[in-house]
Amino acid sequence: MKKRLRYFILFLALLLTEILTGAFLKGGFIRAYGGDVLVLPLLYAFFRILFPGTDCFTEKILPFLLFLLGVCVELLQGLHIADRLHITSRLIRIIVGSTFDVWDIGCYFAGMLLIYAFLFFKSHKSL
Repeated sequence: MKKRLRYFILFLALLLTEILTGAFLKGGFIRAYGGDVLVLPLLYAFFRILFPGTDCFTEKILPFLLFLLGVCVELLQGLHIADRLHITSRLIRIIVGSTFDVWDIGCYFAGMLLIYAFLFFKSHKSL
């Protein structure tokens, strides 16, 4: 239960950061790339609320699977999936995205590395 609470607090902090970045920053590096870097740690925290164990899946494979999910979403954006599915909901279009950008894949990769760095330092607390 303690782990779930920690990941829930992390999830809320990251979600708040994403919302505030989107609402108040109108341009610049952080607005353009910061949210894309943080989306993978946000999703990782969410999945760790649901699956708090420390097995190989959650600690080693999950960050990579989330990266692959981000790449798939980005590729679907390149295929204009929101338009092809006639999605008109503004919220869904924001979540799915509508513009392909190869730099977003780099941001997802950076987010994955951020998760692995967190896991490394968490497992080596004596450093």
